[in-house]
Amino acid sequence: MMSKSIHLTLAALIGCAFTALVMSSGCGKVSYSEDSSLTLEFSADTVLFDTVFTTIGSVTLPLKVFNPNNSAVRIDAIELSEGLDSPFRINVDGAIGPSVTDWPILANDSLWIFIEVTVDPTQGSTPFVIEDYIRFVTNGNEQRVTLAAWGQNARFHGGLDQITILPSCDETWAADLPHVIYGIVEVEPGCSLTILPGTQVHVHNGGGLLVYQSTLNIAGQLGQEVVFQGDRLDENYEDYAGQWGIELDFEFETEYGIEEVTAQRGGIWLRGGVECEIRHAILKNGTIGLQVDTAGTSDAAALTIQNTQIYNMSAIGMLAQGATIDGYNNLFYDCGQTTAAFTLGGIYQMDHCSFLNYWSEGVRQAPSVLMTDWYEDINGQIQLRSFEGSAFNNCIFWGNNHSLTDFDEFVVSLLNPPTEPFIRHTAVDVQDVDFPLSILEDCTVDDAPPFNSITSRDFHIESNNALWDGSFGQFSIPVDLDGNPRIIGNPDKGCYERQF
Repeated sequence: MMSKSIHLTLAALIGCAFTALVMSSGCGKVSYSEDSSLTLEFSADTVLFDTVFTTIGSVTLPLKVFNPNNSAVRIDAIELSEGLDSPFRINVDGAIGPSVTDWPILANDSLWIFIEVTVDPTQGSTPFVIEDYIRFVTNGNEQRVTLAAWGQNARFHGGLDQITILPSCDETWAADLPHVIYGIVEVEPGCSLTILPGTQVHVHNGGGLLVYQSTLNIAGQLGQEVVFQGDRLDENYEDYAGQWGIELDFEFETEYGIEEVTAQRGGIWLRGGVECEIRHAILKNGTIGLQVDTAGTSDAAALTIQNTQIYNMSAIGMLAQGATIDGYNNLFYDCGQTTAAFTLGGIYQMDHCSFLNYWSEGVRQAPSVLMTDWYEDINGQIQLRSFEGSAFNNCIFWGNNHSLTDFDEFVVSLLNPPTEPFIRHTAVDVQDVDFPLSILEDCTVDDAPPFNSITSRDFHIESNNALWDGSFGQFSIPVDLDGNPRIIGNPDKGCYERQF
């Protein structure tokens, strides 16, 4: 038998070992590194609560925090960004609250955080996607993990995977509830998506709709427009650009190692779209609103876009790359770069469209409208893509930089321009002496359109001057963007018809 003293000695040793694993006081202390370069690792960079709540409800999800370093560290703070106002709650190894401080974690060890959320879908001010983040501060080094929760008062599409396929090949979105896109939602090749009048679509940051060799039919109506915008509904985001749009992450090898880059694509990206239609739609507050890539045939356009507004995009309103697009009565305005870029050639029939850039959130370097008919391939060779067959009739290309002597709101780089003029009866801002005037026919080149109120973004023409008359011809449109009748034989330039 062991003596009482041996028992006491073993108990003391066990006690010291246990204490060393926790706080290490009394029997020897753990040394905590104060190196500010040490970071933590997490089991996920985003914790998504994808439960649909039927009433006020909650669910618990775990987050594992790793200390991959060979030294113990003390986490100065683990806290919810919104504190007590957050709909989320955290439990750090048993410590419950919006924050904990001075939390130790041993070398190559880990801890669990359990997260709960309560969503009240009856509150009209509640965003469809509720977000917060957990903030970790270790030796002054800050890291974050995003928390996101879906409320019940919408129909949700997508998930944490970069691309999610629609569950039905021929799907219809109705206006009974708002629709929320989280991540990239793809319409598969040969399939279709129809969006009915009055439908509200909210897209989470970094997400969008990919129409890949398939068909999109946005079937809005006057007064029942289909609206695409971000999923943040609080007042501060009402006119905030850059809230949504597809982001793709790539890795590539350089001489310095593996680099990561994020590429921006359109919030609605038609990649080989098949006879897509967008009618009476509003796209706002994104990065690139609409992107149409090399698509269409000589028999049918890849996209028909009519009576649609695209505005307040942090980059580009509509990016067309070697595309085939027919459109009329469209209003593109206020973008951080350009309202519309027609690049890599293509065939475009655009009648009574207004491209107006009065972007005010910083200095804008790009023109309101850009056209190019070439690109450089991977071998450094210049490849031409013609604009032959295109026509822009009764349009307006303008913006708030028109008065600058070294800036044009309409810029072209055409190595092989069409043999006949394809910009007709259009108001453009052109000052460059090298501009190919042969592509213009009966256009005003430096006359500022008398808009009703630029401040209020009311782009109706208020003057009765005949300078703003377009031409009837074969490209007549019977009504304008408001649904008002156009003057037979003498319609106005732009998307609105003057009503005298």
